[in-house]
Formats: sequence, C-alpha cells, structure tokens
Amino acid sequence: MNRRQFIGCVAGTAFASALALKVSADTEPFCFAVVADPHCSEGPTQGLEACGNGVDRFLRTIKAMEAMPPSDKSDFVLLLGDVHPDALKPRLAEVTIPVHATPGNHESTREKRALLRSMFPEDFHVEGKSSDYYSFVHKGVRFISVCDAGAGGDHIGHLCSEIIEPPGQCEWLESELCAPEPIKVVFAHIPTERDGQDRDMHLGRNDSRWFNALVKDAQPLAVFFGHLHHPTSSYAVGPTQVFQVRSCCWNFERVPIGFLHCRIRDDRLETRDITTGEYR
Repeated sequence: MNRRQFIGCVAGTAFASALALKVSADTEPFCFAVVADPHCSEGPTQGLEACGNGVDRFLRTIKAMEAMPPSDKSDFVLLLGDVHPDALKPRLAEVTIPVHATPGNHESTREKRALLRSMFPEDFHVEGKSSDYYSFVHKGVRFISVCDAGAGGDHIGHLCSEIIEPPGQCEWLESELCAPEPIKVVFAHIPTERDGQDRDMHLGRNDSRWFNALVKDAQPLAVFFGHLHHPTSSYAVGPTQVFQVRSCCWNFERVPIGFLHCRIRDDRLETRDITTGEYR
C-alpha cells in the first residue's frame, strides 16, 4: 500500500467512522488496564522487598485491579512485553483478568515467542496463522498489538526482523488502521522516538519516522508503550495520545511501580495512573 492509497483508505475510514460513532456513542463505557514490563523471573528488588519477586509484583497489580469498584473493573489487561513467560506460566491460573500480551526484547528468541503464544492462544494469529502481531475487537474498539522487538534482545526497536513472523507487519499495520471500527488503540513494547531521531531504548530512526507519520495520518485514539522503566508520561500526535507506561516490576530512580487504568467512554479515553508499590 503506497502513501496515496493509505491516505485514501484513511479518508474513507474516517467517513465510515463518523457514521459509526453515532452508534458507538450509545455503547456502554468499559475499562481496561495497561501493564508494562513485569519481568516475572526477577527476584526481589532493593527497596521493594515487601512486594516480593517479579511475578509477585505482577500478581499484586492484578489484585489491585480486582479491588477496584465495579464501575472501574477492567475487562482485560494489555501487557506491554518483557513478560518472562517461563516464570509467569506456572502461576498464570492466578491471573483472574483476561490478558492480551505483546512480545518485548526479553522475548527475543523463537522459543520464548512460542511459549508466549501458547499461553495466550486466542491471540497471536493473523488470518488463522501464527503471528507475533495481531488485533482483536472489544465492544466495537479495535486493539492492535505491534511487535517491535527484534532478535537478540536489542533495546533498539525494529518493525522488521528475521524473528518477527510473518514478514509484512508494516503493510498489515496499515491495513489494520484502515479497518472499519471507528476507535482504534495500538500497543507495543519499545516506544517510537517522537522526533524521529537516533536514541537508545526507542525504535530506530527510520522506523520511528514511518510509525510517527502513520499515526499522524491514521489518528488512532491512543498508542501505549512500555520498555523505559520511567514514570508514566504522555504526549499528543494530533488527536492521538501516546503513552509511555511505568513498569509494574521496577523503575529507574526509585519511581513507584504501578499500572495505567483506562476507560473508553464514547470516543474519549480517560486514564488514571495507579501505583502498587513504593521504594523503602
């Protein structure tokens, strides 16, 4: 799909979305949670010993969601990579809320990708075939999982890699952003560099520039990233809110751990940053 075709597709989708929003405005609002970098196999972190090890801290996050009032209950969790699936799998039955995961740079072998896919068998499919990227629709909203972690655990993100299967993710993402649902949400592990520069811990320069232009044209409601282990922050690309979410396991400079609570009400996104542990 070339840029002219994509812009034409987006224009057509925008027209369809304007009509669909009249219907979606009557849809019951729903909540979901965004959780980044659980690092489930890690041991206790200095200053966070009371919160247990990595998988304990992830389950602590789930318990915090369970304790919320009924009106704030999350329908599901978006899990933004660096899951360490080998450590989570033995305790997956304790996770009482549906999870939609995306691979991180800590899931950068074929074996770890296969294990992650096996733990969430309803996801990780495109056209009925196994895939490291996927989408799902919930109450009329399309959620799009992008795999931007390449081979070898590289902290620089890639949208194309010999380990990202199947080939063709960029073309697939363009088509997903042209899908008929009026509201779309994108989530991935490694964040784009907002100015398209070379920068550690972000997508590479060219991938960042391509992704930023795509978001500017397609205008999804929101994009969520993890990976940085910084306080949750956000910025706008046109009407799109781009979030960089704190880790639920550990953060640099003793920033509290936690997650992001989200509510979609009509065509709006409401967020609340919730901490689940502080350094002592």
